Amino acid sequence: MKFAKKPVLRLALLAGSALMGFEPLVAMAAQESDQAVSRETGLAEIIVTAQRREERSQTVPIAITAVSSEGLRERSITNLQGLQSQVPSLIIAPNGQAARDVMAPAIRGQGASFQGSPGVVVYLNEVPLPTAFSLSQQGGPGNFVDLQNVQILSGAQGTLFGRNTTGGAVLLTAARPTDKLEGHLSGAFGNYNMTEFEGVLNLPLTDTLRVRLVGASRDRDGYTHDIQWNKDRDNEHWRMGRIGVEWQPIEAITNYTMAYYGYSSTNGTGIVPIAFNYPLLQGFSSFGVPSLNFCPTSGANADPNCNAFRKLIADQQARGIRTVAHGLDDFAKVETWGISNSTDIGLADGLKLRNIISYASLKSSYASDQDGTIININDTGVTSLSRTAPKDYFKLFTEELQLQGEALDKKLTYTLGGFYSKQTPGGMMHYYGTTVCALPGEAGSLLCAGDREVGVTNESKALFAQATLDFGAFAPALDRLRLTAGYRYTWDQIDGFTVGFNPAIYPGSGPDNVRCSFDGVSVARANVENSITAATRGCRYEGHLKSSAPNWTIGLDYRPIDNLMLYAKVSRGYKAGGFNAYAVNLQFTQFGPEYVTDWEAGFKSDFRVANRPVRLNVNGFNMDYSQIQRGLADFNPTTRQSGAATLSTAKAVIRGVEIEAMFKPVDALEIGGNYSHIDAHYKSFTYTAPQPVWDCNSTTSNNFAKTTTPDLRCIPLQYLAPDIFSVYGRLALPTPDNVGNVSLFVSYAWTSSRQQAGNQLEKFRGTNVTWEPGAKLPSYGLLSASLDWKKAMGTDLDVSVFGTNLLNKQYFMSNSGVYNQVGSQSQIFGEPRMYGIRLRYNFGN
Repeated sequence: MKFAKKPVLRLALLAGSALMGFEPLVAMAAQESDQAVSRETGLAEIIVTAQRREERSQTVPIAITAVSSEGLRERSITNLQGLQSQVPSLIIAPNGQAARDVMAPAIRGQGASFQGSPGVVVYLNEVPLPTAFSLSQQGGPGNFVDLQNVQILSGAQGTLFGRNTTGGAVLLTAARPTDKLEGHLSGAFGNYNMTEFEGVLNLPLTDTLRVRLVGASRDRDGYTHDIQWNKDRDNEHWRMGRIGVEWQPIEAITNYTMAYYGYSSTNGTGIVPIAFNYPLLQGFSSFGVPSLNFCPTSGANADPNCNAFRKLIADQQARGIRTVAHGLDDFAKVETWGISNSTDIGLADGLKLRNIISYASLKSSYASDQDGTIININDTGVTSLSRTAPKDYFKLFTEELQLQGEALDKKLTYTLGGFYSKQTPGGMMHYYGTTVCALPGEAGSLLCAGDREVGVTNESKALFAQATLDFGAFAPALDRLRLTAGYRYTWDQIDGFTVGFNPAIYPGSGPDNVRCSFDGVSVARANVENSITAATRGCRYEGHLKSSAPNWTIGLDYRPIDNLMLYAKVSRGYKAGGFNAYAVNLQFTQFGPEYVTDWEAGFKSDFRVANRPVRLNVNGFNMDYSQIQRGLADFNPTTRQSGAATLSTAKAVIRGVEIEAMFKPVDALEIGGNYSHIDAHYKSFTYTAPQPVWDCNSTTSNNFAKTTTPDLRCIPLQYLAPDIFSVYGRLALPTPDNVGNVSLFVSYAWTSSRQQAGNQLEKFRGTNVTWEPGAKLPSYGLLSASLDWKKAMGTDLDVSVFGTNLLNKQYFMSNSGVYNQVGSQSQIFGEPRMYGIRLRYNFGN
């Protein structure tokens, strides 16, 4: 696929031409201060911390989208998924994983690799949230409660921020204690018996000590009913609490401590079965093993046409997507807590020492019927075992020391420091899974289930420095021409082990021995914990990886007038490799780091059209992406176990343009939106497969030949949508002062079709022959709205009526992607129409 350079170039030129056409109007405000400019434009602007210091978002020379606490409420954003389509080039989705609660962010095609470090790191108060291993999950429930703002930074962010990332960062900033006695109580009610509560109390205990207390809960019935278990899947039930304490013993020292706790317990995800791979199932039956006898060709239960499986799909189609019949009683539990402390010490005028330290925990247990039927063909977890054993349980410690300073009459700003993090297992983690098992029910699942005991430790150390120099320090004519340069060097170490085995039901096993899941060797059950290299071998293998790399950034920005900033920069990003605890072929037990070089240029502007304020921000980028970490489903025909592999072999180029705009045609109306277009293709993508697979060279002319050295360059990059846009309008309705302020907010967000599968096409090139059904997710658009009534009838009560997905669109969020590995296809569908009313009582100052 060739990159369509001209459309992107035209967009950039059109935007630039529009800006140049309004230059005289911009100049009208050229002599105003920054704060006066904001009043002049009449457009809200958020103070951001993208460069680890407070700045106006319009003066930061990087692509950043910031959403205020009011914007989060207007858009009914209560978790990461709510940011989907609100930010250019951002995708939030389960990405083939079996849990709806797991929403992995990806920016510009760079996201979470299975069992690897996240491509986009989520921070809470400048501290990275703990990361799960079996799922691409960061943090837990309640992280979006009582936030000051959310900032989404696009592109490599490794120079200044704690964790190395190739894709970007999502910064969650909790509202800090203030010097006022104030707070609010909020309650909401909606369809599917939704109830929500939030309470905030801000206490200025003394002139130097302030406390903020936050508590929230949310309950909602599921919108997918499981007739097999008479339960609602896709429900919500979570609780959270947070306390923030700010102490300022003297003017030069500020100490802020925040602690939080969150807990969620649900009935799991309503996964919907779509299809079975009947030829593959019949092939399994030919092994002559009872546990693989799906479509027997002889005997009393002969079913050579797999009619029983066809009936399961027909029954599901008759029920529709909101009613399922799972063979496994799904559930999901997440518990998180953490404490962080940041201390700022003013050493001298323009010189500050900062220390940020944190400790956090993430524990997750779940079981999921990934095939969505009563057959045990692809079950993540045996319910009776999984409820007592977490699949993810980690403790994360971080420490960061910074020195921030100013010099040359504030024309030079700099930050330097060091970062350390270590994530270790909080306890033993077990992964029970049943794949390709024809034995029915929980009893059959127990007989077929494999067990994996997992432990992984990630340790990272880094030193960094970044500075911005305004050349006006040397010549007045160069004032507001700035150079930013940063460098960071990181050392990563990953140590992991896994003990994986299958039960005695498989040939070659018995009551006193088991088979190692990754190579099929039979070992005594008593020796299963031994290493595969021990004299008396077991089913344990280990991985130990060390990697190090520099990250750097260099860029120029220039403000010829107050309301216009031009910028260009290039950054180098790096992300550590990983250990694969779920390999079923030993060649995939670990994978290497990935790298990206990101070239970016753009402008940020505020100006006027017919004396009305306009904001237009445009940027274009070109990324060289190498040793890309890509997860794919895997299967071992010897052990008949499915698993996963993560590769680090591909190279790609990703190019695109992003536009954000706002306009106030009249004082009462604001219109805005964003758009992103990305064009990307692999330059190379090959690996050595453990068994023959289809690739880009499989065609009708060679009868769809398979190969053990597949060439996958024709596969579209996953984790990106070529086109994303959203538009919104906010209208302040005319009301008397004693009635209150009433406003209507309406938004529409659209995401184009996108590739989900990492190594498979939906159909073979140039044919209608199926390769992996559902590998490409269709486009969809969602309409949402809210009606807000502030200070209703002159009281301290705010009333909000809200609705999301108002047209009740049915759309896919994720596809299982294992049709050719274990023989089933299933999908996760997005939320239906949701609506409700929220009441908020504000008290104090």
